[in-house]
Amino acid sequence: MMPDFILPLTQSVEFERTCQSLGLAVKRLETPEATCLVQSRKLPVIGAFHLVSRGPVAIRPEAASRLLKDVRRDFSGPLVVNASFEAEKPAGTQIAKGAELALIDLTDPDTMRARLHQKWRNQLKKAERAPLTVVDQPLDARRHQWFFEAEAAQQESRKYRSYPGHFLLAFARANKGQARLYTALESGDPVAAMLVLKHGRMVTYQAGVTTDAGRRHCAHNLLLWTIMCDFHRRGVVQVDLGRADLNAGLRRFKLGSGAKLTPLGGTHLAHSWFTPRRKSQQLRVSTGA
Repeated sequence: MMPDFILPLTQSVEFERTCQSLGLAVKRLETPEATCLVQSRKLPVIGAFHLVSRGPVAIRPEAASRLLKDVRRDFSGPLVVNASFEAEKPAGTQIAKGAELALIDLTDPDTMRARLHQKWRNQLKKAERAPLTVVDQPLDARRHQWFFEAEAAQQESRKYRSYPGHFLLAFARANKGQARLYTALESGDPVAAMLVLKHGRMVTYQAGVTTDAGRRHCAHNLLLWTIMCDFHRRGVVQVDLGRADLNAGLRRFKLGSGAKLTPLGGTHLAHSWFTPRRKSQQLRVSTGA
């Protein structure tokens, strides 16, 4: 039985279930104090290749580090660890510095509103006075084709990559009602939208699009505020807004919402060639969600 952790998306049962539904190789390793989801792929020439994204997650840093050592021993081939901040620095060669994440702790609306930066709060008030209606719907391929097209165009223009549409739809199918699209409508037409994925007691902001009208009305402020209040009522304790160190404008928006910065431990490359193979007696391996 997995400990009652607040798990980031890539360590969650919901992510594990989605990968399995797509035939992607994932395996969970656990101890009574820690859990770690490992993704595996086969690449030309290299062969087996493994990834731990934002894990392990543990009660204490020492427990995360012990489980990470078990992962290194039990998976042959290159292992990339995008370490959580709970773990001590993983052994291996660092290939990227740690990112900064923006996380919002959810509580009652009055407290959350008091945490908003003044400018952000003023933008929210403007959005609340605007002729906008917010609609919350489970993600749907046909109904939300416009969103996928807008987000794909945005990725192309801004030169970034995210989870493809087929993965997001697979998440929606494997985790009914957990992928939600919040849309701001003006006169019935969408002017902005935010996609979030719920997993356990956390919700992750996945993607957002807007229009000139959406920017003019500060629609994203209203959408994020609605998400914060809605998921607090649903028992979620934290919103993961993703990285806050890539774009100054997004950083201001995320911090203005009351988010706090949380560092990750960096990305490290290790290989089992340098580690004797051994099975931990406490280790439980699960390939099921």
